Amino acid sequence: MNLGQSLFAIGALLILSLTILRMNNNILSTDETVLDSKIGILATSIGTSLIEEASKLAFDENTKVNPVNNLNYLTPILSLGQDRLGVFDDFDDFNNYTQHDTIYTIPFHTKCIVTYINPTNPNGSSTNRTWHKKLTVKIASDFSKDTLELSTVYSYWYFR
Repeated sequence: MNLGQSLFAIGALLILSLTILRMNNNILSTDETVLDSKIGILATSIGTSLIEEASKLAFDENTKVNPVNNLNYLTPILSLGQDRLGVFDDFDDFNNYTQHDTIYTIPFHTKCIVTYINPTNPNGSSTNRTWHKKLTVKIASDFSKDTLELSTVYSYWYFR
């Protein structure tokens, strides 16, 4: 084999090596995207379940039995959260609630925040009691760099 043939063979091996490296990189990138998608779907399922569970409950501790027509009768902002350990009987009991799940060996960490909101600014929180509460659920996983955030607004309506 002469020098030209040797250089040609080395060049061919180099191109083959680079092609294999590029293909492996693409496969790994695709696998990462698929895993992120699966984690996102599972996190969405966890968050949606919590929102549905909270939305089935009474708006406030004081609206469970009798209607309320004065904002001062609603739970004060600093008292939002569970009334009794482990008992969820109204929407704001989910304030500062944390949950840890493992699904298919993937750990998920969930944190809930409930705030009163002003309907003109639903992305912020109100410093006063209003007829609207917002539940924000944040779900993170050790296997994902993203944190999924879901939220819902629950309003109190009373008709005479």
